[in-house]
Parts: sequence; C-alpha cells; structure tokens
Amino acid sequence: MGYREFPGKDLGSFYRLLIWHVVALFALGRYNLLLAIVGAVVTAGLMWYELQHVHQGAPVTSLPELTVQGEGIARKAVLRSPFPMVLVNKKGRILLASKSFTALFSGNQRGRKLPEVLLPLLEKENELLIDVNETKYRAIRHEYDGYSGTVRALYLIDENEAWQLKQALKEQSPVLGLLQVDNYEEVLAGTPETQRPLLKAAVDKLLTEWAQNSSAYLHRYAEGRYILVLNGKVLDSYKEDKFALLDKVKEIDFGNTIPATISIGLGTGSKDLLELANYAQLSLDLALGRGGDQAVIKSPKDFSYYGGKTMAPEKRTKVRARVIAQALRELINAADRVLIMGHANADPDSLGSAVALAKAARDLGRPGYVVLEEVTLSIEKVYNYLHEHDTYHDVFVEPGAAGRLISPDTLLIVVDTHKPSLVVAPRLLTRTKKVVVIDHHRRAEEFISEPTLIYLESYASSTSELVTEILQYLEGVQLTSLEATALLAGITVDTKNFAFQTGVRTFEAAAYLRRSGADARLIQKLFRDDLASFVRRAQIIESTTLLPGGLALAWIKDASADSQLLAAQVANELLNIEEIKASFVVYPFKDGAAVSARSLGDVNVQVLMEKIGGGGHLNIAGAQLKGMSLGSAQEKLQQVLEEYLTEEGEVK
Repeated sequence: MGYREFPGKDLGSFYRLLIWHVVALFALGRYNLLLAIVGAVVTAGLMWYELQHVHQGAPVTSLPELTVQGEGIARKAVLRSPFPMVLVNKKGRILLASKSFTALFSGNQRGRKLPEVLLPLLEKENELLIDVNETKYRAIRHEYDGYSGTVRALYLIDENEAWQLKQALKEQSPVLGLLQVDNYEEVLAGTPETQRPLLKAAVDKLLTEWAQNSSAYLHRYAEGRYILVLNGKVLDSYKEDKFALLDKVKEIDFGNTIPATISIGLGTGSKDLLELANYAQLSLDLALGRGGDQAVIKSPKDFSYYGGKTMAPEKRTKVRARVIAQALRELINAADRVLIMGHANADPDSLGSAVALAKAARDLGRPGYVVLEEVTLSIEKVYNYLHEHDTYHDVFVEPGAAGRLISPDTLLIVVDTHKPSLVVAPRLLTRTKKVVVIDHHRRAEEFISEPTLIYLESYASSTSELVTEILQYLEGVQLTSLEATALLAGITVDTKNFAFQTGVRTFEAAAYLRRSGADARLIQKLFRDDLASFVRRAQIIESTTLLPGGLALAWIKDASADSQLLAAQVANELLNIEEIKASFVVYPFKDGAAVSARSLGDVNVQVLMEKIGGGGHLNIAGAQLKGMSLGSAQEKLQQVLEEYLTEEGEVK
C-alpha cells in the first residue's frame, strides 16, 4: 500500500477536532476516570475510521515501486529519455533503463548487473568519461532517497564531438623546445682530430632527420645548440617512443672516448609563446641540472621526465670553482655573520661541508655558525671528534638560536640540498635575501627561491668535494686537520670509499685534504661497526626479495634510532652481491616510512624515487613517505618497480 496524502483543508479540521476531544477527555477524567477511559477508546476508534475512510487522498508511490511495477509518468520519462539513462539500486542492479541505454549496452535489462565500464560511478566517482563503441560519453551520477532505499540515476551525455574538437586543438597546440648537446667540448676533445668533422656532421644529420621525420622544425643557432618547434601531436609521438633519440645519439661512434648525449627542454600547454619559451628554458635547465641525457617537459601543471639512464661525465672546470670562490668571498665580507645549514637528518657530507665553510667565514673575519637540529647516529662520531676541541664549542647552534642570530645582513649558506622543504630550518630562508646554495644533487622541481649564488654540480661526488675546491681559491683561509678530516669523511661516505660517482677531481680534492692534515686512518676508525649492527644487517639481507632485472627489495620491520643508517648500509652491501644491479630498503622513519636506494649505474634510482616523492642521484637516492605505514610504503615501491620492469621488458 502506498502513502496517503490529506488535502490541507480537511487535514486541518481533523487535527482541530482531535485536540478538542483530548481536552474534553482530560476535563472529564477529573470527575469520572472510568467514563474518561471509555471516551478515549471511542475517540481512538473514530480517529482510525477517519484516517482510513474519510480523508481519502491520492496515493503517492515511491520511485523503486515505479521501477518495479512499471507504471506511472516517471517510468515513461525514463524509457523515452532522448539520451541513455538508467536507474540502479545500491547493489548496481538495473531497475529501469531507457531505450537508448538498452540499445547502447545490448542485453542490459532490468534486474541485470550494471555494465563494468560504469561501475566506478557506484562508489567513487560522481562523473566519468567513458568510451563505448568508439564514442565518448560523460557519465553523471545522481542519488535519490526513495521508500525502498537509495536509487542511483546515471545519465550518459554524448561528448564525442566536443572531445574530438578538444583533441584536435591539443594536437595542433604549439610546443617550443631547446635542444643541447650536453658535453660537446669533452666529446670532441676525446675524438681523433681527423674524425671530429665527421662526428659533428653525424650529430647534425641525426637531429635533422629526426625532426623532419616527425614534422618538427629544428634550427641550430650555436655549436651544439638548437631551437625546436612542433605541435602537440608530434610531442605525443615523442612520448610514445620515450624519446628514443636520446639513445640513438649515444650510438654515434667516430672514435670518441666519451659518448655524445643531449638534453631537451620542452614547453607546452600555453597559448602564450613567451610563456612557452620560458617553460622550455626552465625544462632545459632542469635537464642539465639533473645530469643531462634526458628530456624534460614543462606544462602549467607539472614536469615530465624521460631518459636520464646514464651517468653524466665530469665536465665542470676549475675556472668555475674560482669564480664561485671569488663571489662567495665578497658575500662573506659584506655580511654581518654567516650561518650554514644542511638538510634535516644530517650526514657526514653536509656536516663536513658546513664546518669547513664556518671555518672559512671565521678566517675571513666574520662569525660563522653551523645550524644543527640533532646529532644523528650517522654524524655522531664525527661531531664528537670536532666537539672535543675548544674551537668548535660555540660553532653549532640550534634552529631557535639561529633565528635569533639572523638578520637581513646575514649570509645564509645551504649545503648538500637545494629543496627548501628539506633544510634544517626552512624559516631562516625567509629572514634574509642573501642565500647561497652549494649542492651536488641532481636538480629537482622544488628549489630555493631566488638564491644570490648557486653552485649546483651533479657531476661532483659530494658537496664536500665542491667545498674543498672553493676553499682552495679563498685566500686567507687555512684549513686545520679538523675541517680537512671532516671533509674527507664526507667524500668517503658519499663515494662509498671512492667506488661510486668518483672522478679525477674527486681524487684531486682528496689529495688536497690529505696535504691539509686529513686523517684517513681516523676516518676508518670513526665508521667501524659493532658486532650487533653487523648481525642485524646480515639478517635483513637474508630476508631480501630478488626481483627480475637485478632488483633487490629489503625492509627493516622494527623501528630503531639507527634505522636510517642501517638501511643505507644494507642497500650498499646488497650491491656487492653478484647479479644485483639496484637495491631498495624500506624502513620505519619518524611518523611514516622511508626508502634508501642504491644502484651500480644500470638503473636510475633517482627517477624511481621521484615517482614516490623522493630524489637524489642516478646511483644513490631515497624518499620519505610521511604518514604511510611500512606495508603501504612497500606496496607503493613494489608497484613502481613493477612498472619499471614492464617498461624495460623484464616482465612479460
């Protein structure tokens, strides 16, 4: 039986009569209770009769009853809807569908399950773009509460023409690019003189044919530098083959000892040509800052990266180190004091760099301080070694004390990171405009805003190496064995005892530090392990999972004060095992989880870590996953690794 509705006038009279009856019964009960009870029974009977027989209204039937019984105007409206429309219950069963919907999804009648393509609308999405019979539809969900429960109405609007128009505009949208041969001078220097013209011609020919075959315009405006003009359709084809040009350039061989590599910066997603040009320049700078041999695409929303699979050759010059040193001297002399800070969770590289620059500032007549939040296990021994000497009792300050020391005339030097979110005290960056960045990590999208001076060299083994080179050109600065040992410790740890990311300049810096009094035997003692740590590493390595493609995945289940250090050590030691090309260790970290990644160079762990919010170098990288459980972090990492293996053809 459906609901019954009372006309407003009759219903009001009924309620007034009922109230008078109640008042009369109440008054009667004060004199004769038995008579009042009898009256109440009679009144109840009359009320029931009134409801059932007198005030007859039009039945109002709920929506589900309409769909089940197949009657009424609503049913006809759905059936004759000019666009596909369907009503479903909470479980996704079809209650009623329009004729156009039935024609679109043949066989989906009342009582059957909703087509799979529309299932996301039942739980997660309110709106969805779907493809049915090569036609684009925008599916929209609305919910209605009926007598028998919630009913979901799904409407399908034909978006094919609008979608095709949008695709056409996207394919025809302008894209500007800058292309540069990364190491042109170094490649030519390592090529026999008689072969150099042939190598140049081969590079030009390859790039020209690549552009012509894809209907792009390429113009060389300087030696090894090109302007690229294309459209969105051509860009999609480059994305599809993952910029295969990057690998083809490296195959050019005319006796050159160093393979040629290129970097491409592209700007897309804007109608403003000037803005596209800025995007392209920013993308190229980012590609070069990340080590070259890659393509970077900048849109208004984000960046996309392709390539970057090889270790970039060392190519910085001593001239640049000398220029940076001179500029740094002038900035120190113009400052009232100098604050140096590294990244949170300091390591030997950031600590060594910071104390050496603090010594330089003091030698140049300015107070120098190192901002240090906590003494982590990885720097504890080096810190204690420095703190044993009187000269370092007042060098280290906490972020709060640094906030009281800083002024607009203070020089703030950031070492071993260029991300504002990773520094020890981000607030200090807003307290002065005199900021210097010295770092060896590949450039990321996030960067300290408007620094006065940047020395970012991803080819260096460590920030300690860069600082060592700068100090050699700062007259009046004399390192003691304390700073020299701290710097050499930073280089030793970051290169894994001169095994990774080590170039000629690395050994030159180490030689200079040895001449300055660095104690290599002391460094070896500082980084020795105890038996318990050795056993823990062995247990973690024993439980490691080996994946295709030479990938190793391990995890530390129990949180401890040395989890971060332990994870890095395990990741390093896994690379000593034959057939392992890259290692990943997931471990508990503060209020979430973190990943330590290492590679022999065949796998770019930086790119993989960036996919989960991290970064680093081609062969040394990591990521912090705040608020994520260890299990969730492991699943997320494994998904990224499986995607990588699929792309590389390791998973069939």
